[in-house]
Amino acid sequence: MSKIEIDGVAEEIFNQNGFAEKGCFNSECKDACCRQGCDVDKEAYELIFLYRAQLENMLGFPLEECFETRWSGQTDFLGNDSISSTLRNGTCPFHLSFGKGCLLWQMVIMENLPRRMIPSTCRLYPITWDKGMMRVISNIEKSCSCIEPSGAGAASLWETQKEAIEDIFLIRDGRVKGREKDK
Repeated sequence: MSKIEIDGVAEEIFNQNGFAEKGCFNSECKDACCRQGCDVDKEAYELIFLYRAQLENMLGFPLEECFETRWSGQTDFLGNDSISSTLRNGTCPFHLSFGKGCLLWQMVIMENLPRRMIPSTCRLYPITWDKGMMRVISNIEKSCSCIEPSGAGAASLWETQKEAIEDIFLIRDGRVKGREKDK
């Protein structure tokens, strides 16, 4: 299984508290992370099209309308490329129109589908990566509970996103800024 190679992890990922106990569903942000759409890994794109009939039935429109027409050419994505999702009614086309959350997340969880069907950018949020470095996204809406700066004893982003980090990334030397990666 392919992974994205990373050279380092910003210290803020170990120091910043991650999701509150109830996670995203406790937030008042109304899915702010979905308002910009997402970059979809080529691997996720292929899995999405594998379940095309189900998705189109739930979406009510052709799957092609969910994506821009050009691939980015960026190789630091699963499948060595990515494509941007379009926006529909001011949000990602996979955003649930009847409440919080994402259709892809819902399908993966309810039907026990591969997690890699969910774009890496979405699985890792509010973590991102660029030029071999993993870091926290800089423009997180203040009402989002994906980071909980005041939660005493709350787990760090490293801990709350650990499963996705381990599935998506290969940390080249197994160490993170002088830390053992399991620390």
